[in-house]
This record gives sequence, structure tokens and C-alpha cells, in this order.
Amino acid sequence: MLAIDSGNTRTKWAVFTDDGRIQDAGVCLNAELAGFVMPASWKSCKRAIVANVAGEDVAVSITALLKKAEIAFVWAKAQAEMLGLLNKYEKPESLGVDRWAALVASFKRYLNQPACLVVNAGTALTIDAIYQNAFIGGLIVPGFSMMQNALLQNTATVNPQNGQAKTFPLSTADASYSGVLTAIVGAIVMQADKLESHCQDVPTVVMTGGDAVMLMPILTQVFGAKPVLAEHLVLEGLYLMGSTKA
Repeated sequence: MLAIDSGNTRTKWAVFTDDGRIQDAGVCLNAELAGFVMPASWKSCKRAIVANVAGEDVAVSITALLKKAEIAFVWAKAQAEMLGLLNKYEKPESLGVDRWAALVASFKRYLNQPACLVVNAGTALTIDAIYQNAFIGGLIVPGFSMMQNALLQNTATVNPQNGQAKTFPLSTADASYSGVLTAIVGAIVMQADKLESHCQDVPTVVMTGGDAVMLMPILTQVFGAKPVLAEHLVLEGLYLMGSTKA
């Protein structure tokens, strides 16, 4: 099975074997989809499942690619329940499908206790909570680059892209870079604390997304334990969702 996850900036894909292992994987900027060359591994795929939060233009490009490859496909959607996980969003179908896929994968593959915090650190940062077999809610926060760009665009002399992380910054560049990083980490830590208070148990923290590796050492130090890093979390969730339709 081929799983495709089109996010705000990049499209990720993975080819899964019948037993759920990733055989091949890759990534492409959404802006470069028109020139995407189909990998040889796609030829073994009989079907595909696609998550798209990037808009209609990307959907058209993905459709053209899969039709050219002669691969039957379905568009993934959030549902009220999947594989034993309940979706308590006010309108379950309106939950971002990438968030839902990450939640499903965390629930089925990484959850070893009643509570889990699922963090996708991409263009946007999503921080979603699972407790007792249910998604109970989450946050959407501007991602690291988005926060940096907001400072660049809305201030005359602040440039966080030239800064470094410091505990007590003594330059404008370091102050702004450290501020963005602290805001991101603070949002994650605050939600983890809230979930722990809610469930009276230390939650598993599962990390994915382009900025996850950067955040892992800081969060490990703050939590005193290493979060789970799942590079292909959304794609794993899509595979699980697609397998239920087999």
C-alpha cells in the first residue's frame, strides 16, 4: 500500500509491505509536485490512501500522479471512531486528517498507558491528547519557522534566523531565536502538564514532524525522559486507516 501525506509545505510518502513495514519512503516540496518522478517502488502498489491539508492545487497534482501510475486511491478523512479510538472533536469530520492519522498511529503503535500527547512539529505545531481510548482535544500553534517569519515580517530589526538558543540571551538575534524556541517548548510542556493533571498519570509523548529532532533534546531534559520519536507517524496512521478498508 502507498500512503501519501500532503502537509502545508511538503508531501511525504511511504510504501508499506502487507505486514505494515515501510519498504520505501520519500518527501517532495509541494511546489515541486508537478515535476515529481514516480519512484520504482510505487509500481508494486495496488492501492493508495492520501491525506491532504494543502488545498485543491495539491489535490489535483496528487490525483494526476496516481492516475498516471494506475494506482487506485482514496482520500483519508477523520471519523468519529477508528480502530478503537474515539474522536471527541465537536465535529469529528472537521478534524485535520493528518492530526487524526497521527492520533490513530500513536494509539495503535506507541501507547502503553492510558494517556498520550501527540506532537506534530511541522509548519504548524499540533499538540493533541489521548486519554482512555479517546482523543480529548488539542492545540494548533504556529510552527517554529512560522513564528520566525512573523518576527521578520513585523519588526524592523529582529532577525531570529541568525540567533542561537541561550538561557539568558544578550543579543537581539539570540533573544528572538530563544523566544521562539521557548514558546514552542512551553506550549508542549504546558499541555503535557495539563494532561498529567487530568489523568493523574505521566503521559507518553510522541513526536513527529520536521522540527521534532530539533526539539527532542530540549524536551528530554525538561521531561526527564525521552519522548518517542516517530518520523513517519502520519503515514503509519494512514496505513492503519487504509488497512481497515481492505
